[in-house]
Amino acid sequence: MNSSPGTDPGPLTPTDTSKKDRRDLWASIAVFAATSVIVLYSYVGCLVRSLRDGVVTARVEFDGATPPVLTTPTGVDVATSSTTVLDVPTESLSSVSVGFLRTAEALQTLGYLAALGLLSWVVVRFVRGRMFDGGVVSLVSATAFVAIATIFVPTIPRTLGTNMLIRDIDMRDVLDNAPLGPEFWYAYVFCMALSAVAVVLRIGNRMARDNEGLV
Repeated sequence: MNSSPGTDPGPLTPTDTSKKDRRDLWASIAVFAATSVIVLYSYVGCLVRSLRDGVVTARVEFDGATPPVLTTPTGVDVATSSTTVLDVPTESLSSVSVGFLRTAEALQTLGYLAALGLLSWVVVRFVRGRMFDGGVVSLVSATAFVAIATIFVPTIPRTLGTNMLIRDIDMRDVLDNAPLGPEFWYAYVFCMALSAVAVVLRIGNRMARDNEGLV
């Protein structure tokens, strides 16, 4: 019997999942968990190293057709592309520059962990048979928003910090801000894919409710 208009149809009946399906889904959760550990370990390791060495990392672009020649400690010239990553001693920078750059790394790491946590939550609901309910649709949409924020939000302090770093080391005639790297577009495609998945799940939710209301 169809639900009367204006009434809450309530939660959908859980979808049956096979043992193999649940095993594959739990494997995905394990991968997300392992990736979270790697992301956190990498961030903490880089932070400890930079604090120990008294440096901060910035990605910059060389301004001009010919980038400057960089030399290794042994005196060997190193060929550089237009964009490179520099480790700059913090003693030559203002505390604000260092703060902006470290904040950007922290925000990016938090964004990665939040997105991985939300994805794990989505898969847990899949394991429980909640394939097309409203909660899954909301979680996937939230994950897409978090992933987009992880792209854009750290860019603000990173750009400010990079500009101030270039000013602090007085290399405005050689260095410029780094452009968006390829990882930006990979992440953007990932966000758009998540948005498409949310639309598909929303359609599935509507179809499941329609079918559940049939006699």
